[in-house]
Amino acid sequence: MSNRIFEPLRLKPHNYPGVLITLCGVDGAGKSSLMSRLESACADAGLSCMTTFTPTRRIREDAVFRHLVDSHWKTSTSALEPERGARRVDMLGIILSIMGDLVQHMTDTVIPALERGDVVFCDRYVFTSQAEIGTRSDPAETATVLNSIAGHLLRPDIAFGLNVSGATSHRRVRARNKADDQPPPMNFLMRQVAAYRAVFEANGVVALDGERSIEATFRTAMTHIASIERLAARTDSFATRRFRRAMATC
Repeated sequence: MSNRIFEPLRLKPHNYPGVLITLCGVDGAGKSSLMSRLESACADAGLSCMTTFTPTRRIREDAVFRHLVDSHWKTSTSALEPERGARRVDMLGIILSIMGDLVQHMTDTVIPALERGDVVFCDRYVFTSQAEIGTRSDPAETATVLNSIAGHLLRPDIAFGLNVSGATSHRRVRARNKADDQPPPMNFLMRQVAAYRAVFEANGVVALDGERSIEATFRTAMTHIASIERLAARTDSFATRRFRRAMATC
């Protein structure tokens, strides 16, 4: 899969005092573990932090969304396509639902935290939506809608993308040993991995090697966080001095 099939998302810059950091990748890439380590390191350095995730529970608990997630190969970009023995999902409806949820989450949760000056860690973001929708449909057919809504979303100060192979994702998800949390079929998973890599490249997402140890990935990510201009601008703050001292020990 080439990045040429994905358009860069035109997100709007923000001028809030806080910092927005996003993480995305296929299931089992290590997003939650890395986010927990990063949030703890920033909090220990005296920075006020908030963690969140998208899609929110408003969408995750929706029956249509669950069907999309659970029925990887039964999706369609067209509501007019006849059913063939199984419920099919209209991708335009899914895009509007997911992106509407994200816009509202930005308004009621993320922006207020940025206004307070918090460091906001978001597990999954619009890049996840782009990759997941692109895996299930023709990106050329959904790009116009996705981009028009993306223009209302904030550009992260830094976006991390964790790359792992399909085999690693499959193994890690299986290792959770949860009946309701199983990896998708390998042919779907390979398309998913390729879509995420292409989305990272198209959008300038900082790609991290999720095959490495969590400690190695954490150190690399912290180096990037330390270079965020919005944090560097706080050189006179006690919190930032503590953060830089913490960085020296990574």
